[in-house]
Amino acid sequence: MLEQFVSVVGGEASLWILASGYFGLVLAERLYFVFARPGKYNDADALCSIGLNLMNSVIGLIIGLAFPLALSVWAYENFRIFTTHSLWLSLAIAFLAHELAYYWEHRLGHRVGLFWAFHSIHHSSNEFNHSTAARGFFLDGKLQVVGAITASMLGVSPVVYLAIVVVKSIFGIWNHASYVGDLGWMERIFATPRNHMVHHANQSQYIDKNFSQVLILWDRWFGTFEAYDEPPVVGLVKPVDDNNPLTAQFAGFRQLFERMAVADRWTDKLAYLWKPPEWSHDGVCRSDCPKYRLAVPVSK
Repeated sequence: MLEQFVSVVGGEASLWILASGYFGLVLAERLYFVFARPGKYNDADALCSIGLNLMNSVIGLIIGLAFPLALSVWAYENFRIFTTHSLWLSLAIAFLAHELAYYWEHRLGHRVGLFWAFHSIHHSSNEFNHSTAARGFFLDGKLQVVGAITASMLGVSPVVYLAIVVVKSIFGIWNHASYVGDLGWMERIFATPRNHMVHHANQSQYIDKNFSQVLILWDRWFGTFEAYDEPPVVGLVKPVDDNNPLTAQFAGFRQLFERMAVADRWTDKLAYLWKPPEWSHDGVCRSDCPKYRLAVPVSK
């Protein structure tokens, strides 16, 4: 019971920390543009991202925080293999568990049609800045709970895991910085803003690259790394110019349903839900192909 109480309190605190980190970085970046690059900041796009963040926060409080916390506490109290008494070891296990869960869930979000409909909202911004970091759909990223359960079973307190998630999430907000250039040797190890900007780009060589949150080493080891070369052009291949949070929230679903509507058979329509987003039932990548340009062949 004490563990559950501390987890709830820690969950509430994490929301305030993340909110402070997000809005603090957004405000600081906006002020930077006021003085250093006046007229270069897209306020409408930023307000859309912030609106999407606020819309998702209420639902995300239950689905994105309370539910994973409850599962973590349940796994910790009933299924842990051993108890990790060392704080440093707990932090290391929690970090690795979340990093791997984040990488593979993120990669899956790009390779499954339905999950891409969730995740593409994050990529729908045509800008790359701190406000973009929290743009998303409320069901996106929920499979990362596997990392929390794994850490709990390995004896890591849910409170420790939550602390790691908060710190890593703040890093994830920072690596959407538009004002950070080449960081030298750090580019080879960390998911820096330049590395993450590659992930948001719509050029064919950059699509489905650099999924990591903190360590870009996962992309290097699993074959999904692409270095910053040609200046990235951020946004979807089929751009979304809707800055209304109420309608922009469902842009990914609109594109998914448009692709499904082309197929006549229900088996083909349903296949769009689990096939990769660039797949088509007849092997043709049409103008609504969501990820790859028309020059890229698509196999059935």
